[in-house]
Amino acid sequence: MENKFNIDEVREFWDKVAPIYEPANKKVGYIHYQRFEKTIELGNIQPDQKILNIWSRTGSLIPYLRKTENLTILNREVSPEFIKIAKSKFSNEDFQQTDLEDLSEFEDNSFDRIISLETLEHTPKPLTFLKELKRTLKPDGLLIMSLPPKGFEIITRIYDALGNNHGEGPHLFLNPNIVKDLALRAGLKIIKHKPFIMLPIFARQSEKILTFLFGKTFLANFGVRHFYIFTK
Repeated sequence: MENKFNIDEVREFWDKVAPIYEPANKKVGYIHYQRFEKTIELGNIQPDQKILNIWSRTGSLIPYLRKTENLTILNREVSPEFIKIAKSKFSNEDFQQTDLEDLSEFEDNSFDRIISLETLEHTPKPLTFLKELKRTLKPDGLLIMSLPPKGFEIITRIYDALGNNHGEGPHLFLNPNIVKDLALRAGLKIIKHKPFIMLPIFARQSEKILTFLFGKTFLANFGVRHFYIFTK
């Protein structure tokens, strides 16, 4: 599977919106930061682990991870402008550029945890990307991945039209069954799949209620994001 965009187009878009990225995310509050909280909740992060944070953007996950002692965190980001922002915020952290398809800088079985938040939908070659994540994941490691489902495309377009978002740039939101199929083809095994549904207002409160009521129905495909936990 290959998408109809390339990594240069992806990089160009995120470089362009980098100055407004964090202000736009502050407007939506918990809807954005929920991904970081759930990563910690679902990812079983333990002291002394080696972690690949791939598409790290402006580094907002780092304070959540640093609550656990002695982690080795390697951040890989597509956008040079995002890297500049991240380094200004977290000068002691490791940030390097990636194209998402070639992770040959890392040996096989390198990481205890690989965290990939809202990345797969922007990847020109999703299967190639997942194969590289699988290769670099330790046999007992976990891949923690989040992304919006296909149905959220409609809501995203409405929100963009209202001028409240930074935009998504080149992307393709995927149905959960396609995500799972791609992961299976990459040699990954799914441990957990958890959708989250929430409203812009009272997002944290509505998440609990709406996810409980509708998380196992077709409405989950219109939720904000789905989390997937994979292993080898």
